[in-house]
Amino acid sequence: MLSKGRVVRAIVISWCLLALALPAYGGPWPRETGQWFIATGSNLFLSDGSELPVHYDPTAYVEYGLTPRVTVGIDYHTADRGRIHTGFVFASFPLLDNTGRDRLAASLAYGARVDAHHPAETLLRGGLAWGRGLDTGWLTIEATATYATIDTVFRPKVDMTWGYNINDRWATIAQLQTGQGYRDDYYAKTAASVSYAITDRYRVNLGWIQGITGDHGAAIKLDLWTTY
Repeated sequence: MLSKGRVVRAIVISWCLLALALPAYGGPWPRETGQWFIATGSNLFLSDGSELPVHYDPTAYVEYGLTPRVTVGIDYHTADRGRIHTGFVFASFPLLDNTGRDRLAASLAYGARVDAHHPAETLLRGGLAWGRGLDTGWLTIEATATYATIDTVFRPKVDMTWGYNINDRWATIAQLQTGQGYRDDYYAKTAASVSYAITDRYRVNLGWIQGITGDHGAAIKLDLWTTY
């Protein structure tokens, strides 16, 4: 396991590389009223010995535009080699004028964490997301803090994303994911993918995720996005 100082240095270096890249689109943009967005995915073909922080890690994420200013949704994922299941219901709302290039949004979530060796634990989560739409893509930084009601610990998480639109159908996405795990270890991993719009409604993302802490495991990452 890397020391906290080495993790911080890795985060800073990776973020600088992303910042030198190009443009973006993502988290702080509210859904249109009545619009659904569904993202499901998992990691496949794990490298030998890959357990933490990269495992199969199936995810399911749903957003719905409740009003012009309120987006609600469900966020589910697993962690710790698939032994911990975590789910949230959430609401997000913009903090700045929705017409500008820069966007800032806040979110509140209520959820639970379940595993085979501990009682179900209630979770409370607050977050901030900043984004900038650019001429050929988007850039976002999304930060959350999750409070666990049994062990009374706040666990931070920060995801940084850069997306580049090659054309109307193809895009590339680079992401740095960091945070504090359930066992209070700090993790960091990078993900790079190619995104293809099958139709106006469906988009598939195929890429590579690489742990830069823990066992340095890696995997192929596959996601399907649906908007309607």
